[in-house]
Amino acid sequence: MDARDILGIDRSAAPAGPRPRPSKPTIKKPEGMSREVFALLVQDAAKAGGTSSIPLVPTQVPQDTFKEQKRRVVGWEWREFTNAGRDDSLALHHWSKNTDKSTTYTFSRFNKKVKVLSWTDEEYDRHLTHPGWDRTESALLFDLCRRFDLRWPVIADRFPEGRTMEQLKERYYDMCRALLQARSEAGTDYSEHPLAKFKFDAKHERERKAEFERLYSRSDQEVRDELRRLEQAKSLEVKMKAQKKTNTKPGGRAAGLAALRASLSANGLGGGGDLAVSGLPSLAGLMDAPRKHRTADVWLRSKDLSNKRPASDKLTNAFEERMLDLRMPIRPLPTEVNINLYNQCRAHVVLLVELEAKIEKFEAERNQILNRNQPSAPAHVGMAPPAAHHPAPPGGGQKRSRDSESHGGGSHKRSHH
Repeated sequence: MDARDILGIDRSAAPAGPRPRPSKPTIKKPEGMSREVFALLVQDAAKAGGTSSIPLVPTQVPQDTFKEQKRRVVGWEWREFTNAGRDDSLALHHWSKNTDKSTTYTFSRFNKKVKVLSWTDEEYDRHLTHPGWDRTESALLFDLCRRFDLRWPVIADRFPEGRTMEQLKERYYDMCRALLQARSEAGTDYSEHPLAKFKFDAKHERERKAEFERLYSRSDQEVRDELRRLEQAKSLEVKMKAQKKTNTKPGGRAAGLAALRASLSANGLGGGGDLAVSGLPSLAGLMDAPRKHRTADVWLRSKDLSNKRPASDKLTNAFEERMLDLRMPIRPLPTEVNINLYNQCRAHVVLLVELEAKIEKFEAERNQILNRNQPSAPAHVGMAPPAAHHPAPPGGGQKRSRDSESHGGGSHKRSHH
């Protein structure tokens, strides 16, 4: 008995083979596509239920697509040309397209020339004479400037010896400015010309070159020293900015030190000077009068009441307790006399609280220093603490003193043993 008998299958029947699998639609890999990309597309199509969301081959060619234009091949030829930037008739050759019919050189438009002024003998005699320059040197200078396009190192090299570059520049720009000024007076306006406004400073130019020479000739140690000084200057600048911000705050102290010292001196409390007021954080504008409301023509007088208080929040409770002890009203009747008295009293209470806190701090530091410097007494092993001296009663003082001495001596002996 086997599985056929159990299932009731006839033994004479031919064994049924496996069912044929449905044939999968085969997609041919397009030319030019890599195998990995094609496998990914087929996998996506299988996940989508047999239909690919990304077509491998376009089903319809759009009409508004780029069409390759058929261009005619352009030929090249060896052609002769002339350069418009040259004064001579030099003819050169280069390759150019057959469609290019121009005979001038294309890059000649970049040949820019500096327009150097020219002058006549009459203008020179009337406006351009100089005791240190003659006409020949001036004409040579302008000729070199026109020839080398104001390239001053080349002009100074070609000019005869005896003239520095600064002297050549100064002479050229002075002549141009004088010439344009004379022509403006004659009728043509050259006041907006750049050379009419420019004045060459030969002294500044010499100092500039000397400073550059000094910088170039520095040693490595000098460079390091200069960098270190620059870093120190930057750090000092940062500290000054931070200090300036601190002084502008309401709790700053530098702005009101002088006014506070003057007020203390006027009230007979000027002893101590710097020691009395240095280090207090709430002194800026302490004794100043209330600011006027310049932005408003009319304001309530109660706005002039002072709201000064200690800068530290730790002193707020002490300040409020002082105000209560002195029975200072929170909002007095805002008359002119009351406001002045209230502001002065409030400023003095702030000063009092600050001074008390400072004194407590100094006392704590003093006690700490005294405890640190006080020598500690050496402890002896086996010695009893000294007995307190009490007044002896009448009639038995000597005996008790002997007993105490004997006990003390015994203790000494035991300690030695």
